[in-house]
Amino acid sequence: MGPVTCSLQRFVIVVILLYGATLELHSRDVLDLIPFLNTTHQGLTFTAGVDNTTQALVLTDSKRKLALPDLVSQEALVMLKEHSEVTFLATLKQDIGDSGSIVAFSSDVMRFLEIESSGRKDEIRFHYTHDRQIRVETFPYRLADNRWHKLALSLSGTHLTLLVDCVKIYERVIQTVDRVPILGNIKLYVGQRNGQLALFRQYRKCLNIIQSEGALQDVQIVTQTHGYLLQCPNSDTACPTCAQFQAMEQQVKNIYSMYHNLSLELQRAKQRIAELEQNRKFGILIPVLSVCVRMEHQIVRMDCPPAPCEKPVYRDGECCPVCITNCYFSGKYYDHGASYSPRVCVTCTCNDGRMECKRMNPETECPRLDCPKDKFIHIHGECCPICEGTDFCGQGHNCHWNATCFNLATRYACQCKMGFKGDGVFCEDVDECLVKGGIHGHHCNGQTKCHNTVGSYECRCASGIKPEDPYNCDEGNLSSPSTTTSSSSSSAMSVSMSLCLLLCALFSIKCVVGH
Repeated sequence: MGPVTCSLQRFVIVVILLYGATLELHSRDVLDLIPFLNTTHQGLTFTAGVDNTTQALVLTDSKRKLALPDLVSQEALVMLKEHSEVTFLATLKQDIGDSGSIVAFSSDVMRFLEIESSGRKDEIRFHYTHDRQIRVETFPYRLADNRWHKLALSLSGTHLTLLVDCVKIYERVIQTVDRVPILGNIKLYVGQRNGQLALFRQYRKCLNIIQSEGALQDVQIVTQTHGYLLQCPNSDTACPTCAQFQAMEQQVKNIYSMYHNLSLELQRAKQRIAELEQNRKFGILIPVLSVCVRMEHQIVRMDCPPAPCEKPVYRDGECCPVCITNCYFSGKYYDHGASYSPRVCVTCTCNDGRMECKRMNPETECPRLDCPKDKFIHIHGECCPICEGTDFCGQGHNCHWNATCFNLATRYACQCKMGFKGDGVFCEDVDECLVKGGIHGHHCNGQTKCHNTVGSYECRCASGIKPEDPYNCDEGNLSSPSTTTSSSSSSAMSVSMSLCLLLCALFSIKCVVGH
């Protein structure tokens, strides 16, 4: 490519970036990053690379910000989110002892994903996040040797493969890579980590002045299977990738789930036929087909057998509820509509035989809290924080009406009241008359018998009369239900008189009987 063509190409890119022309990006398998860079930065020039069909970008300025336009960054994040097969390609030249970032998804304060070459330690590093925690995979290899190299880093599920100059150098299994950043201001950078950190460059000495420069060519993000074939078309592809294997494994699980559901349906059909044959012998007619009666714009369903699942659904044109295909995931079956959380902020729901997982963004989807941040409490296993001192009982609870709700630090608890037993969500009366003594037993003596009441008990004599003294059934101390009020008044007067005499003795006051 001649100087005129190169200048024309630069002019077109400058016009697009300076005058705000719309970048229309369509779904693609390969995203070439260098053509989208703003090449008006001082110290950016082009040179001949390994492949003469494209030019290499030479980085010489230590004060630069090579961030891709927001539209390109968003498309790259979508590719990372929606594809389990992602390969990062780059052709580069780096001087001995130099270090720098090749490509990075990051903000000014947070690194989300980055590929870095360290000439100081002769390492290639892959930085990523797993469950919001920053992780790094280190591959000992010298890229910084002042020669051109082809670098390919393939991420297939949890399988990471590193190729240098079309030769597989490392292959290992890593933790699950977060595909969606927590923060929303993540940008895509080429040749640096963010604004001024980890600048990719190459040191050189010219006229006794040390200058730094680095060269990058064909920096691409590929979502095709075996994406390194774009760089090395003659490489081996005999074995399936990790993502391909996981996809095949999921298909096998789906087939096994279908087989399991068909087996259940066949068993139910056999049981139904057996019941019909048995009833036919005795001349009993049982309706087989459900009857739907339309009454005042409503469909009343009649004679529908119970659905053999927890969450049946009604389909258009069908009278009775039906069970939709369940899901087989991680060695366990889930009914249609059932949900579980494999990790924090991720909820997976079974939808007609397929597990659909959704990640929750705490920054935008959690309810706003009306307390300062130093009062936030992060509960283990929960996505959203809460305020210290939250009234969980006041926000609503499922405690039984014979239970008491207690606020704890991070939740509420239910406890059955005295005289009841259960888990607090369901409480039932304790029959104290079954056991004598103890917390849940009665304390009636041999002359009285225990009579259970709701939440308590009474000691009664054999005649059914409740004595004033629960341990004595003498005729003079018995009280019938009709004399309960008068006996209670006498008892209250006796207690008052005793209290009065006690106060007189303590304070040397002369008491007058009858007052």
